[in-house]
Amino acid sequence: MNNEIIKAVQHAQEKHPFFARNPEHAVSLATEELGEMAKAINDGNWQQAAAEALDTIAVLVRTIEMLEDL
Repeated sequence: MNNEIIKAVQHAQEKHPFFARNPEHAVSLATEELGEMAKAINDGNWQQAAAEALDTIAVLVRTIEMLEDL
C-alpha cells in the first residue's frame, strides 16, 4: 500500500506541479477528491473508489507538505 501512495503522490506532482494557492484551496481540493470517492462508492464502483481514495491521500500528503513549509 505504501508504494501505491508514493506513486499516487508522484503522479499528482507530475500532473499538477502547482498544487494550491493556500491551505483553504488545498482543503477544497481534498474535499473534491473525497466527493469523487463517495460517488464511486455510492455507484458500487469499488475499483474507482480505491483510485479516488489514493487521489485523496495524495492531496492530503501534499497539504501536509504545504503546511510544513508555512
